[in-house]
Amino acid sequence: MIMRHTLLHPLTSSSLANLVRLLYIHGFDWKYLPRVLYILAACMLRQPVFLLESRRFRDRIDRQDISPQPLFIIGHWRSGTTHLHNLLNQDPRFGPVSLLQAAMPHDFLSLEVPAGHCLRRLLPAKRMMDNMALAPDLPWEEELAMAGICEYSSYHISFFPREAQRIFSRAVLFAGGGDSPQVSWKSCYAGFLRKAQLAQRGRRLLLKNPANTARVGVLRQLLPDCQFIYLHRHPYDVFASTMHLYNCVLPAWTLQTIDAEQLREFVLESYAGLLRAYLAQRPLLESGRLVEIAMQDLELRPMAAVQRIYERLGLGDFHAVEPLFQAYIDSQKRYRKNRLTITEAEKELVRERWAEAFSTFGYVT
Repeated sequence: MIMRHTLLHPLTSSSLANLVRLLYIHGFDWKYLPRVLYILAACMLRQPVFLLESRRFRDRIDRQDISPQPLFIIGHWRSGTTHLHNLLNQDPRFGPVSLLQAAMPHDFLSLEVPAGHCLRRLLPAKRMMDNMALAPDLPWEEELAMAGICEYSSYHISFFPREAQRIFSRAVLFAGGGDSPQVSWKSCYAGFLRKAQLAQRGRRLLLKNPANTARVGVLRQLLPDCQFIYLHRHPYDVFASTMHLYNCVLPAWTLQTIDAEQLREFVLESYAGLLRAYLAQRPLLESGRLVEIAMQDLELRPMAAVQRIYERLGLGDFHAVEPLFQAYIDSQKRYRKNRLTITEAEKELVRERWAEAFSTFGYVT
């Protein structure tokens, strides 16, 4: 499975200029030189198609309105955002960015059909980190697309983990460097959303992106009528699942080594930073723009949780699409979550470093 994911490395879909810039900024370990050379070769072979698609669709993308404006699902990684994304996608009025579109941001309009057939053969049936279904047409986070478009994407942490804190600060928090990271990201992000909207043929974009948890204010500037669903989960579960995520992803994608202590410190610091940024920007969202949901409620009382989302955000007649949600929930009854453990020492660290999460959302330590 690691080999399959390495062959489909996200950076093979990068523009060549962006890939070279990332390698120059962050560097790589010589032990990963074969992986770097493979990525460079695959990337170079795809550049002519990128150029042809840009010339063919540039004018249509530039004229495309992002309307109606997106509904964003936010919350820290491993908080249940993928489950909610898949669930809400049952409403046919929504249009998510698919895995194929996110993985091929420069050429999905040209190659969606043949690439879809190819990916179905290459992709494993389940995701590395949580056994959820994996397929080209399933919803995915558009942050993956940004990994190949510009230098400001949280996905770069999985390629350059020793640079994790620097990448997180600039790409997610927009800290340091003045306005440059934010301005560059907004331009690239808006361009990709216009392209994604073009592919939706009028459906409302349903976007799940944990990194956007810290970008609420910027997104409101860019898309004043957008709405947000914030999903939260018990900090112990988030910590264990996030560590598991990186331990699964890094062997297939990394270009640098990192030890367990460095990784744990990054997970602790980034969660706290993401939450602080969200809580600071939450007051920018007036009534009807934000609803907060606990993952536990979504698991135990899914229909009530979704109905609350529809009512709080004014998303239309919940009962008209209720059978579609129920059918999806019924289809997931065989799914089994990973059974992950957390030591007492780790619990103490989480209680100390993530105290604000416990107090804000009322979780018991």
